[in-house]
Amino acid sequence: MLHRDIKPANLLLDEHGTVLVTDFGLAKALQAAQDLTHSGDITGTLRYMAPEQFQGKTDPRSDVYSLGLTLYELLTLQPAFRESDRSALMRRISEGAAPRPRKLNPHVPRDLETIVLKAIACDPAHRYPSAGALAEDLQRFTEDRPILARRTSSLERAWRWSRRNPAIAGLGGL
Repeated sequence: MLHRDIKPANLLLDEHGTVLVTDFGLAKALQAAQDLTHSGDITGTLRYMAPEQFQGKTDPRSDVYSLGLTLYELLTLQPAFRESDRSALMRRISEGAAPRPRKLNPHVPRDLETIVLKAIACDPAHRYPSAGALAEDLQRFTEDRPILARRTSSLERAWRWSRRNPAIAGLGGL
């Protein structure tokens, strides 16, 4: 299923912290190897649309892009693209010219910034292939495990493992 209009207004948080997606008015069933939109159709909220949607092309990576922009906005408290003029906004989105989240909020952890930047990559081939893959990397981040969006050194992996397993790591110091 492709939602095609993911944005903050279409995401709700329940009392348990579970995110619920609403407004499936533009959603389409995912069909293998088929472009679901006729060329030239633009569907969705412009500020949260992936660049390829301007050519009427959508796939799961388009929703990943919109999720990434939503996460960007949660972390920086402002949209990635602030232009009010439609053509200027489309140009900025097409160029992939969003400021790095840490430039707007230096408290954003580097790994989380890396995840967001991968999700909002201008080229769909450089994004996560699905929302599930994005969720997996976010889970890895919350568990203090190395994220898949960037390579980590063996020293960094050992350091993270010792932070997650301090009792066992402490035995190595004896």
